[in-house]
Amino acid sequence: MNAAAIDPPRTPAITQLGKYRIESMLGAGAMGIVYRAFDPHIERHVALKTVRQELFESGERESLKARLRNEAQAAGRLVHSNIVGVYDYGETADTAYIAMELVSGQGLKQRLDSGRPLEVATALDWFAQLLAALGYAHAHGVVHRDIKPANLLVNAQARLKVADFGVAHVESSTLTLAGAMIGTPSYMSPEQFTGEPVDGRSDLFSAAIVLYQMLTGCRPFAGASQAEVMRQVMHDTPRRPSACNPALPPALDDVLMRALSRSPEARFQTANGLRRALDDATDGTPLTTTTTAEDDRTILEAQAVTLASGTGSWRGDSLPSLTMWPAAMLAPVETQLAAQIGPVARLLVRRAAARIPDAPDLSALVALLAPHVPSDKGRAQFIAAFADGSRAGMSRAGTSRGSSPASSLGEDEVRAAALRLAVYLGPIAAIVAKREAPRAASLRALHERLAAAISNESDRARFERDVGL
Repeated sequence: MNAAAIDPPRTPAITQLGKYRIESMLGAGAMGIVYRAFDPHIERHVALKTVRQELFESGERESLKARLRNEAQAAGRLVHSNIVGVYDYGETADTAYIAMELVSGQGLKQRLDSGRPLEVATALDWFAQLLAALGYAHAHGVVHRDIKPANLLVNAQARLKVADFGVAHVESSTLTLAGAMIGTPSYMSPEQFTGEPVDGRSDLFSAAIVLYQMLTGCRPFAGASQAEVMRQVMHDTPRRPSACNPALPPALDDVLMRALSRSPEARFQTANGLRRALDDATDGTPLTTTTTAEDDRTILEAQAVTLASGTGSWRGDSLPSLTMWPAAMLAPVETQLAAQIGPVARLLVRRAAARIPDAPDLSALVALLAPHVPSDKGRAQFIAAFADGSRAGMSRAGTSRGSSPASSLGEDEVRAAALRLAVYLGPIAAIVAKREAPRAASLRALHERLAAAISNESDRARFERDVGL
């Protein structure tokens, strides 16, 4: 059970637990109940995870309490922006509980239940955050052992957080016995099925299954029974991701198939190793997330990821030379596309333009790019921006470079600024622009605030040039 309010709050049967004032019930699982509670000592809301009282008579009370203590011990030693924080562990006469961070958002499972793949940029950004959390946990001697979408939360600022360390293995812990099969079958590694000792490479196998599902909309191992899932994990090679989703670049296939190797030695040995391989497969754009000291106010970037082609790759600013294409013609196409799919738009626009050898043809360019927009609605919006075959999308894409600052900000100006920012941050740019607009006295001030949200120095400089700073 995670800390997100995945079900409508319900009236709790109790009103107080230790020092915590119970406000509502967030959900219930096989092990216990999660409440929304208030800590009066430091005046903050928490998620309170408890052991179910009706299980006490089954003889499992001490085992369940030990598991709860294990979660508190595992997560409590991990202070990381991508891991749900644990604040406290306590026991009353008939209840054991842990107080943890209350995450306002949605479980990744809910986003994947539709069976539709996520946008590539979004999936890779969230996966980068998952790798950051796992790399940190592994460095501190903690193996999660139950990485799955239900244990991954995405908050309102698009930050992914890893929850539920209830079956985690902590170095020097005596809670978990060798030979015990622990995990969730569809996301378990081969060594978990056989009860062998596990390390961080098992978490990375499970994480690769999650990435596969985010990119394709389906799981690589999906039998009708636990026995069938186990047979597939132990003996079958899953379909290459691009066979399930033809929009995916082949370079990602190689990374995921290695990450799903049955032998731990054949997989990536560390989270950082897997991250570097994804960097290479996406033309070297780092898959990292941005945090600041004011963590609760941070808006995460939809990171700049670029797709590899089968005929070559470009890194950094090494993009196709498009001397015959006026920059003023490509810029609005890039910003409109970036609003739908994120920073990868910059490379895709230039690659598509390079395929039109005779003369600049905006309608042909839009036709080549439209299939890269995964949603029907987003694709229609992108095509409609240039539906008349002219450069109509340019007026909607933003103000011209070097325009004078406005004394007051209108919706069109904020929208235009967000579209320009989307080239570097992706769809999250709209949230950033909306947040910063009330704090900016002029259009120039807004552009300056948006530039500060771009962590990459070269991208920030390019944005500043684009808006005339």
